[in-house]
Amino acid sequence: MLLGQSASSEGTPAAAAPTTDRVGFPKDYRTRFKVLGVIVKEQALRVSTVYGNEQAATVTSRDHLPFPEGSIILVEFSDALRDANNQVVRDANGALQRGEVDHIDVMKRGKGFGETYGENRSGEWEFTGYRLDGSYTTPPEKSAQCAACHRTAGPENDFVFRMRAAPARM
Repeated sequence: MLLGQSASSEGTPAAAAPTTDRVGFPKDYRTRFKVLGVIVKEQALRVSTVYGNEQAATVTSRDHLPFPEGSIILVEFSDALRDANNQVVRDANGALQRGEVDHIDVMKRGKGFGETYGENRSGEWEFTGYRLDGSYTTPPEKSAQCAACHRTAGPENDFVFRMRAAPARM
């Protein structure tokens, strides 16, 4: 299902999702959260920065799973930084630099979270997407596709993709 789409062209009902935002936009995430990794997509010229609150940052390997209740993982998505001539800016090591943030996806773990996703439930996580001003890109009632996607990360990873990834380049 495409982002924001509530039903398929065949008329299938939309997947169940929360109706209230229990995730919340952490406005001060850049100062309060720890950078857990940076994902650079060279072909797409995209840079994603993964942040975690104190609870989420305690999980450094599968041996520490599941994530503690109250864990928040946030991914900040941005295009590569460009100069005045529209050329991609790289650091001294040749890595793409982060440009303006496009949107932020946030997942939060809590007791009983995710129940409303039904068959799309991915553990005790709920998901919401935001712009930097706190407005929604993916409101709670449209977040079933987030839960469905995170199911593919698997219960052995507590439905978190970074648990499968190699260490992020910082």
